[in-house]
Amino acid sequence: MKFSTKKITLLALCIAINMVGSWIGVVVKLPIYLDSIGTIMAGFAFGPFFGVLAGLITAFVNTIGDPIALYFMPTQLIVGFTAGYFEFLKRDNYISKFYLTPFMSIPAAISSALIATYLFGTVTTAGSSYIVQALRAVMDLPDFLIVFIIQIITDYADKLISILLVSKIYNMTAFQNILKN
Repeated sequence: MKFSTKKITLLALCIAINMVGSWIGVVVKLPIYLDSIGTIMAGFAFGPFFGVLAGLITAFVNTIGDPIALYFMPTQLIVGFTAGYFEFLKRDNYISKFYLTPFMSIPAAISSALIATYLFGTVTTAGSSYIVQALRAVMDLPDFLIVFIIQIITDYADKLISILLVSKIYNMTAFQNILKN
């Protein structure tokens, strides 16, 4: 776990990517979040510690545009850790991404569902909150179950898109050269 100018610079870029993605997700009210692309990139490039660090800093910085982002820090930490820990997520194989993404998305969905349900009563700034509210109006199920079902679907889609994008960039020769030099 050595800090270098290159690592600090790329970590800052990863956090900026998270901020832009989060802003797009919140403003457009997408049913996906786009707030962990940089966290995944930091984990892929430098391992679990830097993935967690990117998620931690992102949670604090994103409160500028989304006041509840800080409460979802545990989810960012889970994503950062799993991105760095599970080497198989880096593979440049599109088919494997579909069945490997749950290693990241299910723990993230559990964390997010618990936070959204028990801290915010199911109403958050995420676009998926609209889907949750619509289902709550027509289904007589416990709030946590409804939020969890939506989180499983939206977290899977969000993490799959993020992992596909990041693994494509990570496996590019130009990016690998940046990491080596």
